[in-house]
Amino acid sequence: MPEQTVIAKIVNEEELVQAMVSRFLAWKLPGDFAPDAGVSFERPGNPNIWPTGTNLFDATQAEQMVRHMMGIGA
Repeated sequence: MPEQTVIAKIVNEEELVQAMVSRFLAWKLPGDFAPDAGVSFERPGNPNIWPTGTNLFDATQAEQMVRHMMGIGA
């Protein structure tokens, strides 16, 4: 299934939440990201290594955020 249609084809609410959380945590951060509080990332010598997701949330917290965005659950 092409990547851009993965979430569009999910009809079960719980599966949708989990798919959104997984995709959020796997997202490659943009090269110009600038997090608050002075957090920084120094690019290593290997250009193929770059952080994904976020260092702000763990999976449980990301799920809570997605549920909040969707207006479901707590």
